[in-house]
Amino acid sequence: MAPNRSSLGSTLAAGLALAAVWSFAPRREVDDLSFVGSSVQPPQVREHKVALNGVDKAMKDRINSVEKTGKLTDAMRLVAAAKVRRAQDGVKKSRPFSEELTSMIKGIVKKLKGSGLEAELPML
Repeated sequence: MAPNRSSLGSTLAAGLALAAVWSFAPRREVDDLSFVGSSVQPPQVREHKVALNGVDKAMKDRINSVEKTGKLTDAMRLVAAAKVRRAQDGVKKSRPFSEELTSMIKGIVKKLKGSGLEAELPML
C-alpha cells in the first residue's frame, strides 16, 4: 500500500516542525543531568603518570631567578632615583652662585666694550 501525498506531506511538515523546536530548545550538559539515585560529582583532577620532578625543579628555579632579578631591578631603580634627586638638589643649591657669576661676567663685558679688547678676546 502506497502512502498518499497528503499524509506524506503532513508527516514531513511535522518532522520539520519537531526538528525546528528541538534545535531551539535549551540543552543541558550531560554533567548537569542528575539521574535518579545518582549525584553530580565535581570533575576529578588528573594525576600525571610520568614523573615531572626534573621539569618542575627547572621551572621553579627559573621562577625564582626571575623573581630575584625583578627585586634587583627594583633596588637599582630606587638607587638611581636617589642619585637623580641628589643631583637635582645640587643644581638647585648652585643656581644662585651661577646667576651671580653670569651677572658679573655681563658687567665685565659691558666695561670692556669700548676698550678695544674685542679684537684680542673674540668670545666676549
